[in-house]
Amino acid sequence: MEKKVMIFDGDGTLYIDTKKTPGAAAFLDYVAKAGKKFAIMTNNSSYSKRHHMERVGRTLGRKLGDDELFVSTEAAANYLRDRGAGRAFIVGTPDCVEDFRLRGVRFEEDDPDAVVIAFDRTLTYGKVRRAAGLIMKGKPYILTNPDMVCPTKGGYIPDAGSIAAMIKSATNKEPMAVTGKPSKIFLDHVLRELDAESSECVMFGDRVYTDIAMANDAGVLSVLLLTGETKAKDVRGTRGPDIVIDSFGDLLHTLTRKA
Repeated sequence: MEKKVMIFDGDGTLYIDTKKTPGAAAFLDYVAKAGKKFAIMTNNSSYSKRHHMERVGRTLGRKLGDDELFVSTEAAANYLRDRGAGRAFIVGTPDCVEDFRLRGVRFEEDDPDAVVIAFDRTLTYGKVRRAAGLIMKGKPYILTNPDMVCPTKGGYIPDAGSIAAMIKSATNKEPMAVTGKPSKIFLDHVLRELDAESSECVMFGDRVYTDIAMANDAGVLSVLLLTGETKAKDVRGTRGPDIVIDSFGDLLHTLTRKA
């Protein structure tokens, strides 16, 4: 709580689908009352930023501002635009395609500057075939997020990482960039927007290979919650987090008891 900024992963950490994890809403209230900035970083590129803000806000019982929730597609669109790639073939949902358009990258099927692989809940074989064909012809591609699965109330479902695995297998090509967690590209975008340094932040997440890896690489204090994909046994033998807790409810109980 000595840190200036609290950064949270979304799916699996604060909520699963539309159900908040134990103590998540109460802990956000605690953070706000303590006068801390907070931001939610979600790799979930299947929804637009606006949709995320409304859905997550309803789930957590609070209205979220533009600088309190960030989506991996923001960093992806900025990455392309900064390199002069204003046209992309996007393997993504209509929400995802619209977010890219709002950030200056329009959908192009015939002769794009690059290909984008996102978490596409509307995936078709035609999209995969077109993306693979463009990449085989030399078009570079980026991956919005490496998550293999996404947690839902009904269980885990294939995410962008699983789609990318198919593309890589077909093309034998690696993406030129991965812009979601654990990428420094995404964290740098968020830190710029929050006017914060990595040493001033703490990262809460449920995945060692995205949330915790990003925090560790950037020198951000890392806190792993056992509310999502990672279980206690999975931490052994990895470059682990600084702190491991069961839930925000447990953390809040500890903090208020100490106070």
